[in-house]
Amino acid sequence: MQSKISAEKAISLVLELLTASCMIAGISLTMQMGGDFMSGGTAFLYFTVQSNLWIGATCAVFFVLNVIALFRPSFIIPRVLHLVKYVFTVSITLTGIVFCCVLAPTLPGSFRAAANVLTHVVVPITAVADLFLCRPQGLSCKQFVFALIPPIYYLVFAGIGYALGWDFGGGNNYPYFFLNWGSPAGALGFSSEMPYFMGCVWWIVLLILFISGMAAGYIALINKINKKTAKKAEKA
Repeated sequence: MQSKISAEKAISLVLELLTASCMIAGISLTMQMGGDFMSGGTAFLYFTVQSNLWIGATCAVFFVLNVIALFRPSFIIPRVLHLVKYVFTVSITLTGIVFCCVLAPTLPGSFRAAANVLTHVVVPITAVADLFLCRPQGLSCKQFVFALIPPIYYLVFAGIGYALGWDFGGGNNYPYFFLNWGSPAGALGFSSEMPYFMGCVWWIVLLILFISGMAAGYIALINKINKKTAKKAEKA
């Protein structure tokens, strides 16, 4: 049992280091990309880069703390940090899913850029793998609401940017087409013009519902795996 735990910790350390490293590489490449979108300082206005920073920094902290725990077995990582890691893992999962399922189909050649692959695919996969490999204990189903904080913050952030006319790249004052309040669909309308087939409010409602379901599902799955692991440990 001890060797299994050691193996899991070793893999978790690799995943945490990989997540942080790929975050740095992905954002660096993003800032070097040609064109007006997602390049230079503009990149930091996007949820993609912000969510990468959140999870990358969190995994870097966990890597350091887990290394400390290897030399000091009595050291325990504060439970609140596990909650933070869970919250930001949900955010980076959202980044990956929205890009792969919503944005990439409208942007031919999206997966040809290493920056896109790192920030939208590799970082989300390694972060999720680490969360489920090194699972937090004692997460309550009600705590899924904390996972809504980063997306809601960004909706407010992007809304302020739209109102103040920030340039998110290409002269556009919105980061993503579904947050373009001046689109043909507007706030509550619908349109036959792609990709603006429904208004921003409907997109926001859909995103909040999706994030809530995913966040609650993560907790349910983590707790289920923890219970099975505990039962196996009792039998051993």
